[in-house]
Amino acid sequence: MVSMVVSALVALGVSYASIRGDLFRRSIDVPTVVGSTVDTARTALDLSGLLLNVAEDREDATAPPGQILAQRPLPGSKLRGGDSVNVVVARAPSLVKVPGVVGQLLSEARARLEKAHLTVNNVVEEPHPTVGVGLVISQSMTEGSEVRSGTGLELKVSKGAETVNVPAVVGKGLSKAKELLTQAGLTLGQVRYGSNDDRSPGVVLEQKPAANQALGKGMAVDLVVNSD
Repeated sequence: MVSMVVSALVALGVSYASIRGDLFRRSIDVPTVVGSTVDTARTALDLSGLLLNVAEDREDATAPPGQILAQRPLPGSKLRGGDSVNVVVARAPSLVKVPGVVGQLLSEARARLEKAHLTVNNVVEEPHPTVGVGLVISQSMTEGSEVRSGTGLELKVSKGAETVNVPAVVGKGLSKAKELLTQAGLTLGQVRYGSNDDRSPGVVLEQKPAANQALGKGMAVDLVVNSD
């Protein structure tokens, strides 16, 4: 009978000690682990009587893989011994292939890049003699090259041909006509020869487009020159 009582008291004492230990575990200040590696943080938390729990791994282009980006609870918070600190750990961004978007409308190019997990970080508009308005002229990264997911590209987009007025070159000599066209930002196109007894040999008889018409900069003007 006595042994049974002793055993019961011992059992009760052990139970009470266990409960008391759970209720009155010491309070611990949570240390800072952001910026540390997982192994370093785990060691520091173990020494403090806390546990490390990797709650999330997140792609990050600025932090090295394995570095802790965030923690909960925050540093200085109070926990009981054996509690966990949840952390977010950096993961290396995945590599993606750059699609070709030259010749596409800007809206289409944006959509295609976003589908490839890339972005457009800058758009430069510039005139182009042959590429239509709103179409991509060039891209800053070569099609097929591998870059980090989320990388931004610069796109050059056509705002159409820059137009100039066609100078009047009828009645001018061929060399003078070419000079005037060049000064206007145009080029000499096809030269054919005709005959007009009322005009001096070697002068321009006709031009196409005609004088004072708007023409894209860099475009050609065709001439008909009086034969000798």
